[in-house]
Amino acid sequence: FLVFAITALLSACGAFKSAAPADKVTVQLSWFHGVEYSGFYAAIDQGYYKDANIEVTLNAGGPDINQFDEVSNGNAQFGIGGGDSLITARANGQDFVAVSTIFKENPLAITSLTKDNITKPADLVGKTVGVYSLDLSNFNDLPFLALMSRTDLDRTTMKYALIQDFQGANEIKAGNMDAMSGMFATDQQVMASQAGDDLNFIYYKDYGYDIYINTIFTTDEFRQSNPDLIRRFVQATIKGYQYAIENTDAVAQLALTYDETLDLSYQQAVMQAQIPFINSGDGQIGTMNENIWENTQNILVEFGLISTPIDLSTVYTNEFATP
Repeated sequence: FLVFAITALLSACGAFKSAAPADKVTVQLSWFHGVEYSGFYAAIDQGYYKDANIEVTLNAGGPDINQFDEVSNGNAQFGIGGGDSLITARANGQDFVAVSTIFKENPLAITSLTKDNITKPADLVGKTVGVYSLDLSNFNDLPFLALMSRTDLDRTTMKYALIQDFQGANEIKAGNMDAMSGMFATDQQVMASQAGDDLNFIYYKDYGYDIYINTIFTTDEFRQSNPDLIRRFVQATIKGYQYAIENTDAVAQLALTYDETLDLSYQQAVMQAQIPFINSGDGQIGTMNENIWENTQNILVEFGLISTPIDLSTVYTNEFATP
């Protein structure tokens, strides 16, 4: 019995000593806290990262924070950024690579009040469209330029006004414009709904602009040196988003633990609105489609944002998101 007890004790001590310390990673979010990042909140709260032996810190973003710089300089191991920005960065010699995505479909749209019956691009002729720059030179006007290119819509057949108020349909109701370009069909429709307004959406994804707007990316150097860590992190994050889809009210409440100024009912509604874009029905959530990446690159080449196509296999991978 004594021999057995000593053996068991030594085995337990060996197991304790061999337990690896948790890997610590920081994620640089692309914007302020909110349910867009619900999968990360859930993975922390439900212990999915802990089960994967990872300790995760989430850094809020904002207009003065460049998530690509934060990942490049090592302040964060992962960031959230658009696929178009990743291709442009790679074309300029930076080594970022997308390892998963939050939204599988692009929620950007042209929005208008339902009563105005603007339901397709041709309905914009003769109307005033809210844009980010009057000459359409702002990067955020690229979706509208691409839509016109793919629908043969003449830019001179419309008038333009600068969007200054991004809250719901305020600009439209004030008579400043008939439609607003580049709005998110997630939070935009919630803002409008809470104000008692009904909106129509012309989705850019339906007219050839289905770009990933919030991939999870890292550097290629980190990818090469930490493949196991990346797989554990991505799989736990995907599990977190699956939980978020199935527990919308719970993850909305979690968002408030990161920013107590958030409105709970608004976060709950936005979480419901973004589910179709996270879980589009096109394969495993978190995975990416080659055609969307090719389309993104074609648009960047078409409008001169990159000079020549690059090898897209260097920009994204599904190896960590695929079960």
